[in-house]
Amino acid sequence: MLDGISDGRTDLVFDHLSEGHAANSKDRNGVSLIKWCAYYGDVSAIRFLLAKGESRLTTAPDPCRFARCPGPADRSTQAARLHPRHSH
Repeated sequence: MLDGISDGRTDLVFDHLSEGHAANSKDRNGVSLIKWCAYYGDVSAIRFLLAKGESRLTTAPDPCRFARCPGPADRSTQAARLHPRHSH
């Protein structure tokens, strides 16, 4: 199910938690559910995770990662940098 969530099926977050998994679960790469939901823009799933005990702090970006960016980049490069698999 976590693979589906990381592939954009953030609607599966509700099922994942209903099966008894924690709101702060992470995929095999260490990326939290809330980061995937933020990446895909699923506000309903984010609110659900927060209501179930996930912390807002886990969505905070690493400010050093942005400081290392050499300047303006095209959208695909920027999106790749911001992808949750590259942010931990």
